[in-house]
Amino acid sequence: MPAPKGSWEDAPENSGVTGIHAVLLKDGNVLLFYCRTYPFWSRIYQTDTSSVSLKSDVVPKWPKVHDNPQYLIQPSEIFCSGHCALTDGRILVAGGELTRPYPYSYEPIDARLGLRYSFIYDPSDPNDPWKIPGETTEPHIMNDGRWYPTLKMLHTGQVIAMGGLSGSLNSNMEPQTNRTPERYDLNFGWTAFIAPEATMPPDISYFYPDGQVIPFGPNKGKIFYSTTAFYPDNLDPPAYYIEGNPQIFDPFASGGSPYWTPQVKRSSPSEHSAGLLLPIRKGTNARSRVLISGGIWGHVNVLGRVDFIDVTDPSSNPQWQSIFMQYPRMSHQAILLPDRTLLFIGGNTEIEDNGQTIPVPVEHAELLNTDTMTWIDNEITKIPIARMYHSTGLLLPNGKILLAGGRIPDSGDIEDDTERRLSLYSPGYLEDGEQPVIADPPQSMAYGQAYNFTVLQARVVDSVCLMKLGSVTHGNNMDQRYVELDFEPGSGGVYTVHAPADAYLAPPGYYMLFVLKDKSESVSALSKIPSYGHIVKVGSAQ
Repeated sequence: MPAPKGSWEDAPENSGVTGIHAVLLKDGNVLLFYCRTYPFWSRIYQTDTSSVSLKSDVVPKWPKVHDNPQYLIQPSEIFCSGHCALTDGRILVAGGELTRPYPYSYEPIDARLGLRYSFIYDPSDPNDPWKIPGETTEPHIMNDGRWYPTLKMLHTGQVIAMGGLSGSLNSNMEPQTNRTPERYDLNFGWTAFIAPEATMPPDISYFYPDGQVIPFGPNKGKIFYSTTAFYPDNLDPPAYYIEGNPQIFDPFASGGSPYWTPQVKRSSPSEHSAGLLLPIRKGTNARSRVLISGGIWGHVNVLGRVDFIDVTDPSSNPQWQSIFMQYPRMSHQAILLPDRTLLFIGGNTEIEDNGQTIPVPVEHAELLNTDTMTWIDNEITKIPIARMYHSTGLLLPNGKILLAGGRIPDSGDIEDDTERRLSLYSPGYLEDGEQPVIADPPQSMAYGQAYNFTVLQARVVDSVCLMKLGSVTHGNNMDQRYVELDFEPGSGGVYTVHAPADAYLAPPGYYMLFVLKDKSESVSALSKIPSYGHIVKVGSAQ
């Protein structure tokens, strides 16, 4: 019999917020925020009850400091910002939009500039979760603005901010890309890479450049940036594109070693793509593979191409390989599932109608087997609500997928971004037999250590994995990471599981721990059924 296709469940009809930004928190709930219309606030989706809290958490106004150099002060419009989890589970949010003056602004502000602010969301403080990091007189402010940046955590626990539009216009009053990388440390704040050689090459797109931290091999700890779009005329949008090289950035370059190393080109540039690091397998299957899917080329061609490359060993002269989705899509979600499949969902294509370009939602999802890089012939039921630009999607601890946000044409809002309904998808593996149960999961795992726990409702375990808690906007999940773990079965359902060897493999922070039982134990004999994803803290021994 075929494996189940999965199903859509009832979800809140009005979340109270347009979920343009979505972050899975260490308590298993989801932070949703929009923050473009004053006052700026967020809401919480509660996973266990599939409901949304009625409380709106207000983002504080930035303090009026930094008069030297002078910096315009306004409410905290962290719309289209970057964000990722810190090692302690708090969320770093950096950048956003610096445009029209809002109530209580001090100055009028030019259009299309990037914000310099950074904030911390602390899920451990439900009464007042939004914080301004640093001291009251010296809050952690970036060197320059960033609108559409990507944030990536390193093995050190520090964060690299890359790309986005800057806080100034050029002499022609056109937006400029922020090409200076910055490093964030919770104790010291932001530090810009001032060496000219560290400047982000023009090959890398300003718009959420997809970056993946390489887990092992000669380039471990460096970041592979694959979203390429070269703008030779410095216009936005550009009049034409030149194909650029993906690049590897070394945040620890020293002694004359390069900050940036160009990689082999893809067959075309793309923006509004979705990228990720494919599951990191254990043992002889261990590889470091970067994938980037769909997107649009030159504001004309929506792509159905999925490109991937093995960056484990640069001496092997790796090349991009391509497969093709059935449905070309941009502004979509690429979500890794516990069974090592990859779900492509949502987004849109475009058609020409009377000289106008019209976005058309993609209603069908597609599922990829990442072990074999082949498509799974199992058409998923149509998506109930269109999820195009400004939508988000996250894997939840219960193995389901939460979709939020997106545009409603002619809604009357500033950019039609008023989709507040949520969607909840249960993958087929949740309908194909009993889930295994981790009876006594660890609360934390130290690098290189072994842990024993009991697995119930599973005679044969296929695999054990850690999946980092997601943090997504614009199809760019800045925290998605899948690490398979070594394990040995014992007697009485007790398993010995080995934590990741080091922080290069699994940067410190919070992950979901899944056990998957062998597909022979599913009703269809085709599904690797996951347990509940218990949230554990991964890092050095305390």
